[in-house]
Amino acid sequence: MWEEIRAADGFALAAGCAGALCGYAFLRTFFPESELLHLVVAPEWRQRMVATALLAHAMARLADQRYTVCFLEVRASNIAARRLYARAGFVQTGTRKHYYSQPVEDALLLTKDIPPAREEQR
Repeated sequence: MWEEIRAADGFALAAGCAGALCGYAFLRTFFPESELLHLVVAPEWRQRMVATALLAHAMARLADQRYTVCFLEVRASNIAARRLYARAGFVQTGTRKHYYSQPVEDALLLTKDIPPAREEQR
């Protein structure tokens, strides 16, 4: 985890809830592309919009910095995450067979085109 926080080619976001860390996101960037590596929310804070807020903040930051696309991988069985990503505008663009282990499972590749920041749209 610390390697990702310190990496020069990305950024980390953290969410605080009731004075404690309740979620975080790590993204890797390689202009003009980006990749969401981790989006994690503590079990007791799930279904409370923490992941939605982290994802929205990450996409806004990427737009502000003129990134044009974001990629991610998600377990095929992770329905809650897939719904979150679909609501955020990610679409499935591929599959990696047997990508995950314990248990073995396919990874769905998702992509989101990032529109320019609002001030650039004028």
